[in-house]
Amino acid sequence: MIEKKRIEDFLRANGVPATAPDEEIRSILLGASFDENEVNTALLILKENTISNETHIDALHKIFRSDNRLKPSEISSLLGISVNLSDNDIYYNTADKRRTTIINAFFISLFVVVFVFLGLFIMMYVDQVGPFYVAD
Repeated sequence: MIEKKRIEDFLRANGVPATAPDEEIRSILLGASFDENEVNTALLILKENTISNETHIDALHKIFRSDNRLKPSEISSLLGISVNLSDNDIYYNTADKRRTTIINAFFISLFVVVFVFLGLFIMMYVDQVGPFYVAD
């Protein structure tokens, strides 16, 4: 894990203060072969409160790099506001997805068949074939 002191020391060695604009810090870090994720993490670490440093970064890793659920305290620290939730208040329902019932499938199929036949009859009328054939 990247530590705030290490980043500040690195920036100070390159003649850039830790309070410099993000673009300047980003260019220094990218020039030093940091990848894009490390640069974004370093910028977050420089901006955040040192008291909640570990919780904040661990929660970010949990969001972007895993399928684990967040605890209400982690949600509060990420949002920066107080969220009063218990684990029971959070509703996870993976089975509540839209399902196509037999009735819906029937109406969709009926609409498709009617649309196809209507198009077929329009094409036959325009080309004057089948029941729309006119002998000259």
